[in-house]
Amino acid sequence: MSHSFVSVYGTEPVPAAVATPTTSLRPARLPALQILRFVAAFLVVLFHVGSGLSVEAGGASNPFNDGVIGVDIFFVLSGFIIAYTAEPARGISHFAVRRVARVVPLYWLLTTGVVFVTLMAPALVNGTTVSTEKIIRSYLFIPYQKDNGLVQPLLFLGWTLCYEMYFYALFCLCLSAGRHAAWIACALLSLIVLVGWIRPEGGTLWHFYTNPMILEFAFGLALSQIYAIGLPIDRGRPALAALLAIGALLLYLLDLDLPSVIKHGFVATLIVASCLSLPPMSGRLVANLILLGDASYALYLSHPYFVQASIKIAAPRVGAEFALLAVGIGVGLAIAIAVVLHRVVERPAQSFILKRFARTRAG
Repeated sequence: MSHSFVSVYGTEPVPAAVATPTTSLRPARLPALQILRFVAAFLVVLFHVGSGLSVEAGGASNPFNDGVIGVDIFFVLSGFIIAYTAEPARGISHFAVRRVARVVPLYWLLTTGVVFVTLMAPALVNGTTVSTEKIIRSYLFIPYQKDNGLVQPLLFLGWTLCYEMYFYALFCLCLSAGRHAAWIACALLSLIVLVGWIRPEGGTLWHFYTNPMILEFAFGLALSQIYAIGLPIDRGRPALAALLAIGALLLYLLDLDLPSVIKHGFVATLIVASCLSLPPMSGRLVANLILLGDASYALYLSHPYFVQASIKIAAPRVGAEFALLAVGIGVGLAIAIAVVLHRVVERPAQSFILKRFARTRAG
C-alpha cells in the first residue's frame, strides 16, 4: 500500500487501573503517547499540505513528504494501545463495542460529508464519484479501487481505518488466549503477510489485507509486552529515551535498502519506545498538548476539508507563497475544529454507545 494518502486509526486514552500481562498496574494515562499522537497527526497534515500545494500550485515536489512517517507511528501506537488496554476476561463483545464506539461515529459523519460534497461540489474532491455500492463499502470499512488506482473508501484517509478495523477483527479472534492474546495476534499477522508473500496472486482485497504494513501493528503489540515487564523500556529513563530517538533518526536518514515496513516500522517503534521511556510530564503546556492528542483522530479525519479547500481556493488566485499563508490559516482552523469535534461529537457519541451497551448487558 502506497503512503500517498495517510490517515489515523482510532486509539483511545488508557483507562484507569490497567492490568498488564504481568498483573501489575500500569499508569492510567500515558501523556507522552497522547502528545505523540498529535505530533504524528500534524506530520500527516503537513504531508497533505505539501502534496496539495505541489499539485495545485505547480510545485516540483512535496516539501513535507517525510510526513508519511506519521501513519507508521500510528499503526505501531495502535498495536501498543490495543494490547495495553485489552481486557480479555470481559469478552469479545466488550472489546468490539469499544472499538466501534471509538472509530465509527466520527468516520460515518465525515464520510457522509464527503458524499454531500461530492454531489454538490465535485471539483473539491478531485474527481471522486459516488454510487450505492461505494457508499455501502465505505461505511462498512471495505476499500475499493478508485479510478486513480488507489484502494480507499470515499473518505480517502479512511484506508488506514480499513486496516484498523481489520486488525481489531483479528485481535478479537485472539482474545480467548487471555494474557497470550498479543503474542498470538503477532503470530497471526505475521502468518497473513507470509501467505501473501508466498501467494502474491489475488485480487484487490487480497493484496490489501496481506500488505506487509499490517506488521506494524505486530511491532506495537510486541512493544506492549516488553513494556509490560519493564525491560528494557520503562518510564523515567531520559538517557534511554534520547538514545532511542537518535537511533530512530539515524535509521530513517540512512539510505538502507530495506523494505518500507521494516525501515519505517522500526523507526516508528523506536519513536514510540522513546516516548515510553520519558519521565512523567505535567503542566499547562502538557495538558494542552494532551488535549490535542485526544483530538488527533478528529484532526486526521477532518483536516482535508479545510486544507484542500484552502489550497483549491487560494492557489489558483494568489500564487504559491500567499497560498501557503492561506493554508496555514486552514491548518489552524482544522486543529480548532478537531478539538470541537472531539468534545461535541466524538466523546458524546462514544459515551452514548457504551452506556447503551452496558444497559443492554445489564438487562
